[in-house]
Amino acid sequence: MRKISRRAVLLLGGALTLTALTGCWPSGISSSEQTKNAVKTALKAAVEQSEESYTLVENKALSVNARAILEAYLEEVEAGYTDVFEPQNVTNFCPTDVTVGDDGFGTAVFSMPENAVDPQAWKRAANALVANFLCYYQYNGNNVEFCVEIVKQEAADGQGEATDYMVIFAKKHDGEEGGEIWTPPAL
Repeated sequence: MRKISRRAVLLLGGALTLTALTGCWPSGISSSEQTKNAVKTALKAAVEQSEESYTLVENKALSVNARAILEAYLEEVEAGYTDVFEPQNVTNFCPTDVTVGDDGFGTAVFSMPENAVDPQAWKRAANALVANFLCYYQYNGNNVEFCVEIVKQEAADGQGEATDYMVIFAKKHDGEEGGEIWTPPAL
C-alpha cells in the first residue's frame, strides 16, 4: 500500500473544498457548463449520425427565457400533457410548445443523471431529440436555433429540496422560409 503525503491530502482536500464552494472543477469550467457542453456534444454527434440534414445554431441569448419556459413546461406536466424525461431512458417523445412573450419554443425537459458531465449520459436523449423534435424547428433552409440551459426550480412549498432541470428548447420561426412548424400528435 502506497502512502500519500500529508501535503498531497491537504492539496486534494483544498481542491475538493474549492469545488464544493464554487461549483468549479479544477479545470476552471463549472460543472453546469461541463454538463451543458456534454449535452451539446451529444446533440451534435446525433445530428452527424442521423439521416437528418440540418445545422444546430446555438443562441445563448435565448437562455434569458429558460426559467419562464421551464415554469410553463412544468404546468403542462402537472396537467398531464407531457413529462420530465430521464435522458438515459427516453427513446421517443413529442416536443411541447411553450410561448414566452411573443416567441414560441419547442421544449423538452430532462432530469439530471448522475454522470451528467459525460456526453454518453445524454446519448439516448440526443438521438430522440434529433429524430423527433429538433427537425420540426428548421428555418431558413436547414438551421435549428436552440438553447441548452440548466434551471434550478425551488420546491413548490418552499420547504423541499430544489431540483435542477436540463431545459432544451428550439425557437419557432413561424412565417420565415422553412419556419412553418408541424407539431406531431402527442403519444
